[in-house]
Amino acid sequence: MKKRLLLQLILIFALLFSTVSYAADVNSTRDIPVGGSGQMEMVGTIEPTILSVTMPTFVPFNISSSLPTQNKVISPRIKMKNNSNVPVRVDVSYTKVDLSKLDNVKWSDTGMVSDNQIAIGLKQEESKDEMPESLAQARWLKANQKQDMNVLILNANQEGALYVVGTMGQNVSDNGTFNVTPTFVVSKTSAAD
Repeated sequence: MKKRLLLQLILIFALLFSTVSYAADVNSTRDIPVGGSGQMEMVGTIEPTILSVTMPTFVPFNISSSLPTQNKVISPRIKMKNNSNVPVRVDVSYTKVDLSKLDNVKWSDTGMVSDNQIAIGLKQEESKDEMPESLAQARWLKANQKQDMNVLILNANQEGALYVVGTMGQNVSDNGTFNVTPTFVVSKTSAAD
C-alpha cells in the first residue's frame, strides 16, 4: 500500500514538473512575415492512468463441515472499489497456503476434495449482502504456485464484492487454523459487461 502511494505521488510530481517546463516553451513566440513560413513544434504526452482499487488487507473466515450448504465457509463480504476513471480487472497471481497447523490435511486446487483435503476459493457476489450457498462459478485458489486467475472486473468508479467459499473432506478436523494469502493484481481492462 505504501509503495502504491509513493508511486502515485511520484507520478503526480512528474506530471506537474513536466507541465511547468512546457509552459516556458509555450510562451515563446516568433513573428512570421506575410508570405513567409514557419514551423511550430507540437509535443504530445501520454499520461499514465493511475489505477487504484480499495480492498481489505485482512479477511477472517470460518469453515465447518456442519454447514448444510454446499459452501462450507462463512465469510464476510469482501468489498472492492475501483477508484480509477477506467475499467480494471482484479486477478489473483499467487496464493500462499500454510496448512502446517492441520494434521494430515492436503490442499485441493480444483474444489474437488478427498477425505483429507480442503479447498478455498473466491466467488463474485450474486445478490447484495448474501453469502453464496453453492460453489458454482467459484474460482479456486492454487496453493503456492503462480496463478493468473481473474476474480472481478470493475467499471470506472464501480464497487463489487467477493466472498470466500470452500469445502472440506469428511476427515478434516473442525478444530484448527490455517492461512491463505492470495496476491491480487489490478490492471487496466476494457469495459465490464
